[in-house]
Amino acid sequence: MTNTIAASAICAFAAIATITPAGAADLGPYRPRTTSEAYVDAPAVYNWRGFYAGLNGGYAWGSGDATIVRGGVANGALDAIDPDGWLGGAQIGYNAQFGAFVLGAEADLIGGDVSGGSGGVIGAGIPAASSSELNWLSTVRARAGLSADRVMFYVTAGVAWADMDFALAAADGTFAAGSNTLVGYALGGGVEWALSPNWSVKAEYLYIDLENSRIAGFDGGGTPITADFDNAFHTMRVGLNYRF
Repeated sequence: MTNTIAASAICAFAAIATITPAGAADLGPYRPRTTSEAYVDAPAVYNWRGFYAGLNGGYAWGSGDATIVRGGVANGALDAIDPDGWLGGAQIGYNAQFGAFVLGAEADLIGGDVSGGSGGVIGAGIPAASSSELNWLSTVRARAGLSADRVMFYVTAGVAWADMDFALAAADGTFAAGSNTLVGYALGGGVEWALSPNWSVKAEYLYIDLENSRIAGFDGGGTPITADFDNAFHTMRVGLNYRF
């Protein structure tokens, strides 16, 4: 009986030894995982770095109050001028990128037809009218943005310049006119979307506050007068940029 059990055990081990190599051969040789299989490269994100240039266009609207001084004495304030109109121009800039953060600078030059006028009275109820017209507008601004691949949201602030014409006329012969280049500040924000590695489009809002402007003239009797205008604008623009 013992000999029979021992013989059976020997036969079972022999069968297992015969089958195991064959099964292992079916699994193929051992192959360690390579680095490329273990880690998949992250998808590339859009690169905003570099110089760019482009065109822009949009709409502007603003406000400006005219205060009249005759012979050194305040002589009335006309209704607010509310100029508005279309504008367009070009911009150049540069971006540096640090991960998702984008820092840069941009300069633009814009022209258009942004004008308006108002009525009112000066002195002892004398009908009068005033007007303003924007000839050109330029800004130099810093930009700070946060990118999400092809979309970048940004804020911007800097210096603004504008050349404007002003005029005042009244029924008693009062007249004053002049043109001034004014300095102020611009601030706002926008969003820019990359269409391709080189092209992008943007939508932007800017608030522009300029220094007061003064023009000089004379009333109907030859007395010197001045008119002071305060000036502020809102602009909404879209733009197209080419990145070098």
